[in-house]
Amino acid sequence: MKLINLDDFVILGAGSEWLWTMVSGVVLAVTFIAIYRQLSLQRDAAAIDQVRAITREWTDERMARAKLEVVTLISDGASPETTLTAALDIGDFWEDFAFLVRSGNLDRKLIYNSVGPSVRIYWELLKPSARAARERARDDGIWVDFEWLAGVFAEFDRKAGERATFNSAYLAEQLPHLMQSNRIAIRRFEDLRAVIVRPSPPAEVEPGPGRPSRARKRPAIQGA
Repeated sequence: MKLINLDDFVILGAGSEWLWTMVSGVVLAVTFIAIYRQLSLQRDAAAIDQVRAITREWTDERMARAKLEVVTLISDGASPETTLTAALDIGDFWEDFAFLVRSGNLDRKLIYNSVGPSVRIYWELLKPSARAARERARDDGIWVDFEWLAGVFAEFDRKAGERATFNSAYLAEQLPHLMQSNRIAIRRFEDLRAVIVRPSPPAEVEPGPGRPSRARKRPAIQGA
């Protein structure tokens, strides 16, 4: 009993068309897989570059000063309306960023792993100010993408079994740390701009006419 019949197996010539059609199909499939993989790698690299750019902007001096002002006002018990004036840079930053995520231009998991806690903390801190802004403008769309992204990350935390609860007690505990870290960041930016002035070395006076030159005494060589 033959399991494989090779009597009519033809590689070259008439009757071999099926074999070369199959080979061509395999080559095309491998090519498509390689192209898809290359495009995926390029897309991932672009997403990583975007995350790095966003992280740099989030940690630059302008944002550090805005964050310090906001957390200081909240720590001092300022009203949501007063905090809103100082929080516009932060809220607008995360709103634009969340829109990119929501529209599919950035991977949610990648962003979650990079800045997830920051999004959740600052949304909870600015939630009262967002509500005040919506009531004042009669527009429920203010920072709506920011709110949506915080909700997405909260769901990620729940599925991952994270125990951190971003309630008022937790936020109150974080405020001193946030103030201190932003003060340090601002001080570093200021230090980078500082100009260091070093005193110039004293000028050596060349011996002139009537001024005897001092011969430098050579050290004695031991054993000479």
